[in-house]
Amino acid sequence: MKKIIFTLAMLAVISTAFSQKPEMVFIEGGQFYMGNDYSVSLDEKPEHKVVLNDFYISKYEVTFEMFDNFCRSTGFQEPDDGGFGRGNNPVINVSWEGAIKYCNWLSTRFGYDKVYDLKIDSGGMVIENVNWNADGYRLPTEAEWEYVAKGGNNSQGFAYAGSNDPKDVAWFTQNSGNKPHTVGSLKANELAVFDILGNAWEWCWDYYDKGYYKNSPDTDPQGPASGDHRVYRGGNFNSDIDFIRVTKRFALSPTLSTGLVGIRLAQSGTSQQ
Repeated sequence: MKKIIFTLAMLAVISTAFSQKPEMVFIEGGQFYMGNDYSVSLDEKPEHKVVLNDFYISKYEVTFEMFDNFCRSTGFQEPDDGGFGRGNNPVINVSWEGAIKYCNWLSTRFGYDKVYDLKIDSGGMVIENVNWNADGYRLPTEAEWEYVAKGGNNSQGFAYAGSNDPKDVAWFTQNSGNKPHTVGSLKANELAVFDILGNAWEWCWDYYDKGYYKNSPDTDPQGPASGDHRVYRGGNFNSDIDFIRVTKRFALSPTLSTGLVGIRLAQSGTSQQ
């Protein structure tokens, strides 16, 4: 009898874990100025006007608990937590390709249409088509990410995504103790989004091109058509203050699962929550 009760309890826990649905925040579209003309980093120039349509962004970074459910379901290798613990810490050390696969799995899990049409064989992963109108989960574009970090239409002009004191909103070298923290532990920004700076870096959809801002489209830019690296943003718990600036850009090979990079989810504005 005890064995049966224990088994039922474990099934209940597993069922609850697998039923977790990311909490998404509706982001009203609008225009903002992307980039930073005053930065010493040339890839942040020129500052330019961008117009975005409505979309959704996840309120929190994807946690280890959420990503580990995907790994157990699919056989995908669990990422290294660096000895910091899993649970409700932000997932880290996920490759861009792993993040894309997670988005598709999560879309199927909750009955949404997949955004990414993937071909996976011995040669690796190829994205054959992207359906931007699908209601499923995806990675935010770099422009969407920066728009959220700057507060969107609710922006109060803060320097650090919700505050002029970065310690209010971001886990980084000055307050983290050199370890990640439970998502949502600090203040949210103007859009009720947590940890968009610090804690874990976050993958964006875009290929990286240091000169892309010179030729970026004005409306809903999705990055260059090709490239060798993908963009990630936001800094992490081990970053100094310069790395958690809202306009700071980083790039990494999409196949690498290193560098403390994690995931924040997006959905197109047509999605039904």
